Amino acid sequence: MQLTNKKNIYIIAISNVILGGILIKMSSAVIKIIIFTIVVFVFIYVVKNSEKFLIKKEKINKKIFKIILVLTSIILIIIMLKFIYKNINGIILNIDAYNFSKNSQEMIDLFDKEIKKENKYYFSKISLNYDLEKSKKPYIFEGFKYIEGEWNTGFVIEDENNNQYVWVPCSNIENEEIVKLEKYNFDNPAFISKDLCADDSYEKFIESALSNGGFYVSRFEIGNEENKPVSKKNVNLWSNITIEEAKEITSKMYENSNINCELINGYAYDTALNWISKTNEISPISFDVEKEEIKAGRNVFNNIYDLADNIFELTLEKSYDTIIIRGFVKDEDYKERNRYSILKEENNFTSNNLLTMRCILYK
Repeated sequence: MQLTNKKNIYIIAISNVILGGILIKMSSAVIKIIIFTIVVFVFIYVVKNSEKFLIKKEKINKKIFKIILVLTSIILIIIMLKFIYKNINGIILNIDAYNFSKNSQEMIDLFDKEIKKENKYYFSKISLNYDLEKSKKPYIFEGFKYIEGEWNTGFVIEDENNNQYVWVPCSNIENEEIVKLEKYNFDNPAFISKDLCADDSYEKFIESALSNGGFYVSRFEIGNEENKPVSKKNVNLWSNITIEEAKEITSKMYENSNINCELINGYAYDTALNWISKTNEISPISFDVEKEEIKAGRNVFNNIYDLADNIFELTLEKSYDTIIIRGFVKDEDYKERNRYSILKEENNFTSNNLLTMRCILYK
């Protein structure tokens, strides 16, 4: 490149400034910084070796020329520094976005494997043969007693502390009297599909429910009675809890016995809801928790209370990085939704939906 007069020298300086401005508009912060830096260093090189680019040196005041080039270089460096400072956050955000995307994909892949593993186990058990008559003969745990109801209308048992539970008959096939143990999508289309969910714990429950013809579910949502979890009517609900707290509370209800007691899972909830839906016309109720005092025992179907309203229940079911909660809320299309999700650390859903829990018992 050869320049013959000052005009061309100034054009170089102006062109570089303009080029720097154009580069600022480029989409990639990293590429902009690299190219901008190259431009500046090329210009500095021209300043340092300016005499090499001049032919008619006698016509140019070299001192003034160098001052102009130095000042222009300083301006470019300042612009470059401001540009780098402005775009460094963009670079950090790009790195964070990349890492988030990478970690999210790993999480999705791992959870998809969980779903496949659970489905494989479920279908291996559901395909076996079972005695359907066991559904009609509910077992009773040691220390419990029968209270009321028939096996197909709500067989209720009670422990020595007056906590009550209801038998949910089920098997690997469905007929007029017995429902199939499985997950259901009660919405069409489903707000959150059962096919995108997996449970924290399911093996022992599935095997027990199928082998014994059913399982027990707490008759009421778990209440707080003197800081003890209970399944009783007219007790204040145990609310403002996270999933980990709910799992710990329910697991300790019968920890010194042979009874398996845990937070309700997706199979148990769907099977129980499907069972009561077969013989009842369910019309969910909405409560204003900010104006009404909500206690256990609000509505009942087949001797099971509190399933059909906007008071939500934590479950062992999850969908990728969220926890599945169950309850009924009508959305803007007036469709009753039943599966919602929250983050693991959350202890509420909305200001008008208490978040509580329900447990299951099985042997």
